[in-house]
Amino acid sequence: MRHANRRGKLDRTTAERKALLRSLVTALLKHQRITTTLAKAKEARRLAEKIITLGKYADVASQRRVFALLLDRSLVKELVKEIAPRFKNRQGGYTRIIRLSEHRKGDNAQLVILELTEQKVVAPTTKKPKKEKKPEAATETPKTAKEEKLSKDQEPPKPPKEEKHPPKEDKRHHIEKPKKGGFFQGIQRFLKPKTGTG
Repeated sequence: MRHANRRGKLDRTTAERKALLRSLVTALLKHQRITTTLAKAKEARRLAEKIITLGKYADVASQRRVFALLLDRSLVKELVKEIAPRFKNRQGGYTRIIRLSEHRKGDNAQLVILELTEQKVVAPTTKKPKKEKKPEAATETPKTAKEEKLSKDQEPPKPPKEEKHPPKEDKRHHIEKPKKGGFFQGIQRFLKPKTGTG
Protein backbone atom coordinates (compact mmCIF):
# COMPACT_ATOMS: atom_id res chain seq x y z
CA MET A 1 0.00 0.00 0.00
CA ARG A 2 1.21 3.50 -0.67
CA HIS A 3 -0.08 5.41 2.35
CA ALA A 4 1.76 8.74 2.83
CA ASN A 5 3.98 7.92 -0.13
CA ARG A 6 3.35 11.17 -1.90
CA ARG A 7 5.57 12.13 -4.81
CA GLY A 8 5.05 15.23 -6.94
CA LYS A 9 5.13 14.31 -10.60
CA LEU A 10 5.48 17.95 -11.78
CA ASP A 11 3.53 17.07 -14.95
CA ARG A 12 6.59 15.35 -16.45
CA THR A 13 7.69 11.87 -17.43
CA THR A 14 10.08 10.01 -15.13
CA ALA A 15 13.20 10.82 -17.15
CA GLU A 16 12.27 14.50 -17.49
CA ARG A 17 11.49 14.75 -13.77
CA LYS A 18 14.82 13.17 -12.77
CA ALA A 19 16.75 15.51 -15.08
CA LEU A 20 14.88 18.55 -13.72
CA LEU A 21 15.52 17.63 -10.07
CA ARG A 22 19.17 16.85 -10.82
CA SER A 23 19.70 20.27 -12.39
CA LEU A 24 17.88 22.06 -9.55
CA VAL A 25 19.93 20.33 -6.83
CA THR A 26 23.18 20.87 -8.75
CA ALA A 27 22.43 24.59 -9.05
CA LEU A 28 21.50 24.74 -5.34
CA LEU A 29 24.79 23.12 -4.25
CA LYS A 30 26.87 25.31 -6.57
CA HIS A 31 25.21 28.69 -5.91
CA GLN A 32 23.74 28.06 -2.39
CA ARG A 33 20.38 29.56 -3.38
CA ILE A 34 18.04 29.37 -6.36
CA THR A 35 14.69 30.89 -7.34
CA THR A 36 12.05 28.48 -8.61
CA THR A 37 8.38 27.60 -8.21
CA LEU A 38 6.95 26.21 -4.97
CA ALA A 39 6.16 22.74 -6.34
CA LYS A 40 9.65 22.30 -7.85
CA ALA A 41 11.31 23.61 -4.67
CA LYS A 42 9.47 21.08 -2.47
CA GLU A 43 10.59 18.16 -4.64
CA ALA A 44 14.16 19.45 -5.05
CA ARG A 45 14.39 19.96 -1.28
CA ARG A 46 13.72 16.26 -0.63
CA LEU A 47 16.55 15.21 -2.95
CA ALA A 48 18.96 17.89 -1.66
CA GLU A 49 18.49 16.82 1.97
CA LYS A 50 19.13 13.18 1.05
CA ILE A 51 22.30 14.10 -0.88
CA ILE A 52 23.73 16.27 1.93
CA THR A 53 23.09 13.45 4.43
CA LEU A 54 25.02 11.05 2.18
CA GLY A 55 27.81 13.63 1.87
CA LYS A 56 28.22 13.74 5.66
CA TYR A 57 29.30 10.07 5.71
CA ALA A 58 32.21 10.84 3.31
CA ASP A 59 32.94 7.17 2.55
CA VAL A 60 33.44 5.75 -0.94
CA ALA A 61 30.05 4.03 -1.10
CA SER A 62 28.10 7.18 -0.24
CA GLN A 63 30.18 9.24 -2.70
CA ARG A 64 29.29 6.76 -5.44
CA ARG A 65 25.60 7.00 -4.54
CA VAL A 66 25.79 10.82 -4.72
CA PHE A 67 27.57 10.61 -8.08
CA ALA A 68 24.83 8.31 -9.40
CA LEU A 69 22.32 11.09 -8.61
CA LEU A 70 24.32 14.21 -9.63
CA LEU A 71 26.66 12.89 -12.38
CA ASP A 72 29.30 15.52 -11.53
CA ARG A 73 32.56 14.38 -9.90
CA SER A 74 33.82 17.87 -9.04
CA LEU A 75 30.54 18.67 -7.28
CA VAL A 76 30.72 15.40 -5.29
CA LYS A 77 34.21 16.36 -4.05
CA GLU A 78 32.99 19.85 -3.14
CA LEU A 79 30.00 18.36 -1.30
CA VAL A 80 32.17 16.02 0.80
CA LYS A 81 34.96 18.54 1.56
CA GLU A 82 33.11 21.86 1.91
CA ILE A 83 29.30 21.68 1.99
CA ALA A 84 28.57 18.62 4.20
CA PRO A 85 31.01 19.58 7.03
CA ARG A 86 29.00 22.78 7.55
CA PHE A 87 26.03 20.66 8.62
CA LYS A 88 27.83 18.31 11.03
CA ASN A 89 25.87 19.72 14.02
CA ARG A 90 22.49 19.42 12.25
CA GLN A 91 20.39 16.28 12.03
CA GLY A 92 18.29 17.64 9.17
CA GLY A 93 16.82 20.88 7.89
CA TYR A 94 19.71 21.64 5.56
CA THR A 95 17.56 23.77 3.26
CA ARG A 96 14.76 26.30 3.63
CA ILE A 97 12.04 27.66 1.35
CA ILE A 98 11.26 31.39 1.43
CA ARG A 99 8.13 32.48 -0.41
CA LEU A 100 8.40 35.58 -2.58
CA SER A 101 5.62 38.15 -2.91
CA GLU A 102 5.63 38.16 -6.72
CA HIS A 103 4.26 35.44 -8.94
CA ARG A 104 5.62 34.23 -12.27
CA LYS A 105 4.28 36.05 -15.30
CA GLY A 106 2.32 33.88 -17.68
CA ASP A 107 0.94 31.19 -15.37
CA ASN A 108 0.91 33.13 -12.04
CA ALA A 109 2.92 30.37 -10.29
CA GLN A 110 4.13 31.03 -6.74
CA LEU A 111 7.87 31.86 -6.79
CA VAL A 112 10.14 30.89 -3.90
CA ILE A 113 13.81 30.95 -2.93
CA LEU A 114 15.32 27.58 -2.07
CA GLU A 115 18.58 28.03 -0.14
CA LEU A 116 21.00 26.21 2.14
CA THR A 117 20.62 27.09 5.83
CA GLU A 118 24.40 27.11 6.40
CA GLN A 119 25.98 29.20 3.66
CA LYS A 120 29.58 29.95 2.93
CA VAL A 121 30.32 33.56 3.82
CA VAL A 122 32.10 35.34 1.00
CA ALA A 123 33.80 38.59 1.97
CA PRO A 124 33.22 41.42 -0.51
CA THR A 125 36.32 42.16 -2.52
CA THR A 126 37.65 45.70 -2.22
CA LYS A 127 39.19 47.25 -5.29
CA LYS A 128 42.73 48.49 -4.88
CA PRO A 129 43.43 52.02 -6.11
CA LYS A 130 45.27 52.13 -9.40
CA LYS A 131 48.93 53.07 -9.20
CA GLU A 132 49.99 56.16 -11.10
CA LYS A 133 52.30 55.56 -14.00
CA LYS A 134 55.84 56.84 -13.53
CA PRO A 135 57.59 58.81 -16.26
CA GLU A 136 59.16 56.64 -18.95
CA ALA A 137 62.71 57.82 -18.24
CA ALA A 138 62.53 56.51 -14.69
CA THR A 139 61.17 53.13 -15.70
CA GLU A 140 64.02 52.15 -18.05
CA THR A 141 65.31 48.68 -17.32
CA PRO A 142 69.07 48.29 -16.85
CA LYS A 143 70.80 46.82 -19.89
CA THR A 144 72.81 43.66 -19.65
CA ALA A 145 76.51 43.65 -20.47
CA LYS A 146 75.90 41.92 -23.80
CA GLU A 147 73.33 44.54 -24.87
CA GLU A 148 75.68 47.39 -23.89
CA LYS A 149 78.52 45.84 -25.90
CA LEU A 150 76.27 45.49 -28.93
CA SER A 151 75.06 49.07 -28.70
CA LYS A 152 78.61 50.39 -28.41
CA ASP A 153 80.13 48.31 -31.19
CA GLN A 154 77.38 48.11 -33.74
CA GLU A 155 73.73 47.51 -34.27
CA PRO A 156 72.60 43.88 -34.22
CA PRO A 157 72.71 42.25 -37.67
CA LYS A 158 69.49 42.42 -39.60
CA PRO A 159 68.06 39.28 -41.14
CA PRO A 160 68.49 39.07 -44.94
CA LYS A 161 65.55 40.30 -46.95
CA GLU A 162 63.63 37.70 -48.86
CA GLU A 163 63.48 38.25 -52.59
CA LYS A 164 59.97 38.54 -53.84
CA HIS A 165 59.25 36.78 -57.08
CA PRO A 166 56.67 38.20 -59.45
CA PRO A 167 53.43 36.24 -59.39
CA LYS A 168 53.07 33.57 -62.04
CA GLU A 169 50.59 34.33 -64.76
CA ASP A 170 47.67 32.01 -65.13
CA LYS A 171 47.69 31.03 -68.81
CA ARG A 172 44.35 29.24 -68.72
CA HIS A 173 42.32 32.46 -68.75
CA HIS A 174 44.82 34.55 -70.66
CA ILE A 175 43.38 36.11 -73.83
CA GLU A 176 45.86 37.37 -76.37
CA LYS A 177 45.31 40.92 -77.46
CA PRO A 178 45.11 41.46 -81.20
CA LYS A 179 48.19 42.99 -82.79
CA LYS A 180 48.17 46.48 -84.15
CA GLY A 181 46.24 46.84 -87.33
CA GLY A 182 43.07 45.35 -86.01
CA PHE A 183 40.85 42.53 -87.08
CA PHE A 184 40.54 43.41 -90.75
CA GLN A 185 44.27 43.61 -91.34
CA GLY A 186 44.61 40.04 -89.98
CA ILE A 187 41.93 38.85 -92.40
CA GLN A 188 43.64 40.58 -95.30
CA ARG A 189 46.86 38.75 -94.52
CA PHE A 190 45.00 35.47 -94.36
CA LEU A 191 43.14 36.03 -97.63
CA LYS A 192 46.15 37.43 -99.49
CA PRO A 193 47.51 34.84 -101.96
CA LYS A 194 50.96 33.56 -101.19
CA THR A 195 53.52 34.79 -103.67
CA GLY A 196 56.90 33.39 -104.41
CA THR A 197 58.23 30.11 -105.48
CA GLY A 198 57.52 27.22 -103.36
